[in-house]
Amino acid sequence: MAPGGDLSEAEARAHIIEYCKLLWHRRLVTGTSGNVSMRLHDGDLLVTPTLRSLRSISANDLVRTDPAGKPRDGQGSPTSELPLHVAAYAARPDIRAVVHTHPTFCVVWSKTGRIFERDTVGARETLGEVAWTPYAPPGSNELARITSEEFALGVNTVLMERHGVSAVGAGLEDAFVLTDLAEEAARIACFSKFLLM
Repeated sequence: MAPGGDLSEAEARAHIIEYCKLLWHRRLVTGTSGNVSMRLHDGDLLVTPTLRSLRSISANDLVRTDPAGKPRDGQGSPTSELPLHVAAYAARPDIRAVVHTHPTFCVVWSKTGRIFERDTVGARETLGEVAWTPYAPPGSNELARITSEEFALGVNTVLMERHGVSAVGAGLEDAFVLTDLAEEAARIACFSKFLLM
């Protein structure tokens, strides 16, 4: 299965559901938090619906929108974070997938106003640069703007104050791995601070 825009719509829908379940099982999302999207070959977006747990959505629940985020006829209600997804895709043509989550240790660390240390092997070799953005209301154009500005600079992972983390990639595997690594790096940094006090 191709990683990004070469997938058919049916394949992309199945791919998103696969990664939604991975995010749930890795405890990177809880309740109805988190949202996922992919950009299709024609520029349209497939996004998760609003107010639904990623644990239990089906391929038919995903919402197809035009590149500006307007749902196609007969589609449901997309995630309230749709502006963030639209802005990420507009920032860079190489972005084919966006994963936005609220993992515990990333959220805890985001409240400190700085990025967690990335001095472990996994963080240094795979996670790479992480940006931090100040608080903006969830779902707002302001949040979309400040996050996409970081993506436009070439950063693939953004820690959002009092909110969570957004990761982008050429496919969902890339964005998922960055999300997973960011949470693990934040967890290690939190435990290290506690143990070294």
